[in-house]
Amino acid sequence: MQYQILHEFPGRLRLHLVLPRRPAVDAREVEAHLRDLAGMHKVSFNPHTRNLLIRYDHRALARETLLRHLAEARPPRPRGRRTLSELERKKKTVIRSGTLLLLRPLIPPPVRPVLSMLGAIPIFRRGAAALGSGRLNVDVLDASAIGAAMATRDFFTASLISFLLKAGDYLEEWTRRRSRKLLADMFRADEAEWAWVLRAGREERVALAEINPGETVVVRMGGLIPVDGTVLDGEALVNQASLTGESLAVVKRPGLSVYAGTAVEEGLLRIRAEQVGDSTRAARVVKIIEEGEHLKAETQSRGETLANRVVPYSFLLSGLTLALTGNPARAAGVLLVDYSCAIKLATPLTILSSLARATRHRVLIKGGRPLEMLAQADVFVLDKTGTLTAATPEVAEVVAFNGYEADYVLRQAACVEEHFPHPIATAVVRHAAQRKLAHEEEHAEVDYVLAHGIVSRVHGRRILVGSRHFVHEDERIPLGATEEAHVQRFAAQGHSVLYVAIGERLAGLIAVHDPLRPEAGDFVARLRGDGAARVIMLTGDNEATARTVAGRLGIAEYHARALPERKVEVIRALQQQGHRVVMVGDGMNDSAALSYADIGISMKHGADIAKEACDILLMEGTLHDLLAARRIAGEAMELIRSNYRTILWVNSAAMALAVTGLAPPIFSALLHNLGTLSVGVKALAPLHQPVSPAA
Repeated sequence: MQYQILHEFPGRLRLHLVLPRRPAVDAREVEAHLRDLAGMHKVSFNPHTRNLLIRYDHRALARETLLRHLAEARPPRPRGRRTLSELERKKKTVIRSGTLLLLRPLIPPPVRPVLSMLGAIPIFRRGAAALGSGRLNVDVLDASAIGAAMATRDFFTASLISFLLKAGDYLEEWTRRRSRKLLADMFRADEAEWAWVLRAGREERVALAEINPGETVVVRMGGLIPVDGTVLDGEALVNQASLTGESLAVVKRPGLSVYAGTAVEEGLLRIRAEQVGDSTRAARVVKIIEEGEHLKAETQSRGETLANRVVPYSFLLSGLTLALTGNPARAAGVLLVDYSCAIKLATPLTILSSLARATRHRVLIKGGRPLEMLAQADVFVLDKTGTLTAATPEVAEVVAFNGYEADYVLRQAACVEEHFPHPIATAVVRHAAQRKLAHEEEHAEVDYVLAHGIVSRVHGRRILVGSRHFVHEDERIPLGATEEAHVQRFAAQGHSVLYVAIGERLAGLIAVHDPLRPEAGDFVARLRGDGAARVIMLTGDNEATARTVAGRLGIAEYHARALPERKVEVIRALQQQGHRVVMVGDGMNDSAALSYADIGISMKHGADIAKEACDILLMEGTLHDLLAARRIAGEAMELIRSNYRTILWVNSAAMALAVTGLAPPIFSALLHNLGTLSVGVKALAPLHQPVSPAA
């Protein structure tokens, strides 16, 4: 094989292969000649430019050996035909069918029946397969309708029905693909398309798809980490908010793990790539979202069930028409009209296009069922921390007791809290840093008790950091009148209180100011105006703090000291009362409640487990986006009902014309198909509709 060297570096060659432009050669065959050589890292051939890029270990593979092997290789064969995707295949089928329909007047009459038959073969196959499995469904009716049209020698109607069915298949596939792409693209919106990789001692800028496991990736300040891996060298502050919800950057040093989609705020890291491409943590979350898209709404399931149930009645009515009138044309006209085709087309298209519309407005809805449930929900249960309040709480005050100093209490609390990725823990660590209180690792192993607190030992003494329930009620640490007075004062100010006990005594209290979101009050008011019968707040705070926050937001119902099991109890009780319940939360403590609720909603800054357990993800974390999502859901359900009404009236009119013989079968079929096409197009309307601003 002849070649020309364009440029080269140690371990890297770019060659131009002397090959004909036509026919194009198979790139895989060119690459296969070199890929198995010992010391070869990567071979990439561009069939359009006929350039070959080679990356190899020049210490293990000599340049002369590589070039000799290439020169002795056989010229590649022409490239075979590329396999079309399902969407491309359906598009090609629709174009071919539509073109033949438009050119029909120019086609010789003897050829038209043959083309109609050929075009209907896929539909006949689906109908035969359904009958073979004992199902009398829409596929059988479609095949029967085309067969009836052909039996009456109405080949134009047969061709038109075939075209409309194929167009419907293509539109549904196109909308599904578009919805899925929008979902994935929005989640990955901040990812770079390239990265710096260390190869042969030099940094190379390469596409993300070209990064291999085991390679060293270099990420500098402001850059996004493109892989899951382990830090080999360097130190940096990494913002992991895209995955963990933690807004405060964490320090990453050699030996620690980093994840794709997180950002280096300051510093430089050299990372050994372990998971790349679709194997990264971020990609797996996207996959979960994409798989959730297949959850059908009850409306869609009912529509499809109804569509299949009316099929036998269509056959029955056709038989009665033939028996009473003796007119085969009228009987065939009945088969040419069915409700099910439009129902099965319009409903899923409406749902899929509404999902895509929601993603454009920063909301990921994981399927048709959550969309429908959101429209029907009448009770909204809201977690306080991170949902109604900002995700970045701040320490307002530290009070020490029993001979301890405030700085000592804060230092020891920060020392154990830095191991716990929670907003309040982060606030404590950040406040200690602001006061320049160094907290070296002087404690023993840290144990985290879910929804309670942290247990460890410092200088041989047991240290507890957590809620009142954990420290006072579970661990029996006494509280005196002075301590209670401070607790009540903090609660009256709306602060959360963190209890710190050392040994068997209370060492201090840390008051954490959890500022309300600016839009929280307006959101609650608008939620009630949007049909919510009840709005309930859940919080792990004490009664006084919960009452203060609920009062500021105008929320009448609230539950204080709500542990994870208590949150689930509240959700179940509401469901037993017949309510459709939405739970909005963002922490690990909320994941169980999110799963039990009819609809679980989490924020983008929430914990991974909350984002995976939820049905709806607010990508920007603003409560007003939830109002937009509810409006989209309501409009989607109304569009489905509107399409049902259109389907009912149009097809009933078409069937009446067929039965009475007031119009020829072709007119009834045309009316039915135009109605089906119109509701299909109407179902795509959400893709082009804006959402009115919520605020």
